[in-house]
Amino acid sequence: MKNTVIPIAGVVSLWAALFATPVTAVELTIACGAVGLERQVCIDGANRWAQQTGHSVDVIATPQSSTERLAMYQLLLRERHNTVDVFQIDVIWPGLLGEYLLDLSPYVPDSSAFFPNLMANNTVDDRLIAMPWYVDTGLLYYREDLLEQYGHPVPQTWNELEAIATDVQRGERSQNGNFWGYVWQGNDYEGLTCNVMEWLVSNNGGTVVDASGVVTLDNDRASDIIGQAASWIDTISPPAVLDYQEEDARAHFEAGNALFMRNWPYAWRLANEPESKVAGKVGVTVLPRGETGAPSGALGGWQLAVTQATRYPNLSVDLVRFLTSEGEQRRRAEFGYLPTRTALYQEAELTRDNAVFAPVGQALENVAVRPSSATGRTYKYVSRYLSGEVHEVLRGNKAAPEALASITDRIVERGLGELQRP
Repeated sequence: MKNTVIPIAGVVSLWAALFATPVTAVELTIACGAVGLERQVCIDGANRWAQQTGHSVDVIATPQSSTERLAMYQLLLRERHNTVDVFQIDVIWPGLLGEYLLDLSPYVPDSSAFFPNLMANNTVDDRLIAMPWYVDTGLLYYREDLLEQYGHPVPQTWNELEAIATDVQRGERSQNGNFWGYVWQGNDYEGLTCNVMEWLVSNNGGTVVDASGVVTLDNDRASDIIGQAASWIDTISPPAVLDYQEEDARAHFEAGNALFMRNWPYAWRLANEPESKVAGKVGVTVLPRGETGAPSGALGGWQLAVTQATRYPNLSVDLVRFLTSEGEQRRRAEFGYLPTRTALYQEAELTRDNAVFAPVGQALENVAVRPSSATGRTYKYVSRYLSGEVHEVLRGNKAAPEALASITDRIVERGLGELQRP
């Protein structure tokens, strides 16, 4: 028998080949990224984890509609299916889905690298049921050229925004009858809830329902800021803003017909596309504060969670840790997916080419968290009461104190919160 001599380098390569793949490789399944870039970036991250571990990941298709996606998730989780191990969940779903999801606390002993408010949002009944993956928050977009032309600074407070918008609107109307000072999302839907939360938190007006289940809405600071927002209709904001959602506000702003706009970070790149009439003339900053509060922005974004029914809890959590790691978040930031780790907002190479990084980081320090974790499955009712009643105030059909008292009564009567005891 002929002996074959393998060089040392060959022995090392053979050894690496034998042990690079685990004895039993498994396939995990993750539900993330509905279409296009979002889906591809998710696939790329999952593939990097698979290459490092020797396992594989199947990225399944999910509906584009978040409502349809939630219905799909609820079916799988309630029936304890193990066909999906890791779920990408919306920021307002932890309280709704938490009972079906694995407690990640034992696997994430140090969560200090993430924004505290994001971790608090994902904690339900002292259980960390999801890790923050990427984040959105409301921001203020403005016309840099017009502020310079009229000699105004970027507004720091809502009162300053009102005064500046009034002045510039008056000046621009002589050449553009469609020009308004401020556009935002005033339709009766979840987007109005986000705006309302920003107004409340920026003016120390409470969080509607706090973490202990107490309704904090019926107070003078909340009433003042809601009343102030109502005064914008047909003064610095068009009456049509009562029907506006995100894309309506963006279309109005990009047509050159507004000085200020409230929108999410996605609008930055689009406002500077060649087809935008305001490309190269746009600035972005944190939303204004009330006279006694601090700048804020409604918390949006997506998290990663593991089902309790998974056959591979350790591997599933490892995939979540990898996808939310600093390296992965840095890579995803290049495609506009804003990190949930505080340190990345200090990196010049990331912030230099994306103007939304600094204001998002500032907003997250005092982020407006919708009371979804506090109210769990019943959040949809709280949000419906809030947007519906405030919409009536904006339309001029109710006074702010009356609407806030009505929202409070409806929340308490339905058992979704309790009044503050003396």
